[in-house]
Amino acid sequence: MAENVAQVISKVKLLVPATTPTALPVKTVADNTGRKQYSKRVPLPAQPHNKKLDLQQMLAAAAAATVAASEVLMSRFRRPDNAKPLNAYYKSPNALVTDADLASDRAISEALSAAKAPGRILSEESETILTDDKSLTWLVDPLCGTVPYSTGMDHWGVNVALRRDGDLLAASLRLPSLGIGLSASRGGGVINKGVINKGEPFTSSSPREKLSESTVGLEIDGPDEWRQKLASGLEWIPQVSQINTFASSAYPMALLCLGRLPAAVFYGIEPVHLAAGAMIASELGILVTDDTGGAIDWSRDDELAVVVVGWPGIHKQLIETMSGGNAAFPATS
Repeated sequence: MAENVAQVISKVKLLVPATTPTALPVKTVADNTGRKQYSKRVPLPAQPHNKKLDLQQMLAAAAAATVAASEVLMSRFRRPDNAKPLNAYYKSPNALVTDADLASDRAISEALSAAKAPGRILSEESETILTDDKSLTWLVDPLCGTVPYSTGMDHWGVNVALRRDGDLLAASLRLPSLGIGLSASRGGGVINKGVINKGEPFTSSSPREKLSESTVGLEIDGPDEWRQKLASGLEWIPQVSQINTFASSAYPMALLCLGRLPAAVFYGIEPVHLAAGAMIASELGILVTDDTGGAIDWSRDDELAVVVVGWPGIHKQLIETMSGGNAAFPATS
């Protein structure tokens, strides 16, 4: 990696302990089948939250967390000489988890704790209470694209976003194997810390203007969901040029932000998978809505039925195609 966690944090004068923080205690939480679902970390001592939130500090904390996760994940990725193969299991049908997911999750929790980040962490793999500020939630996917990661493909990334109540405030998204890193704060624009724009302000635009000439990303999680959508709900597909699916949300969201993909549709997706990409996309002028053009309720922790993301011209055409001309414009992200 081009820069380590300490370098990212020090650039914005965050207070980082001289030693690496130890892992927080963990309590296993099971569902009604008795199978492990996630680990809930024991709360840390409460801290006051009456100070004004420093968005640049929060953005740096998010970036430090994704850097830490990226280092962990790259140490295990596509390494034929690695004597320790991935330990994988299914936490529920079609939900693959590896020990790399869990190690990345720990790295993110420790990085946010080291950066003195407030609020709680809601991750795909765990939940951590950082302070008693219940208005702030870090939405985390420590390895977005476990299947492609485990098979050596590049279609995976790391998502970290900060939410206050229903507003997305800061986010960092990385595709570590491709050297791509994007971050943004609300109203502060987007920074690209990838291999091309090393920390420079970043703008982008749609690669296509017509839906009929566009490649659209499509993410549907699981065989049951695919069967349902193939039976009814994907009638809009013949109106586009190509459909690509990646088994990841971080990867197509990064492509959208970089101007390499004009739109993507996500069915049955939880905010932890999409919030970081949505925050960055919105700062670039990309629209993030439901399938009628209505606003997304980011205050929710549970699954969002449909999220449509696209550059404005393509987004409008796609929404009109999906809704049969009954779109609720103007759309808001």
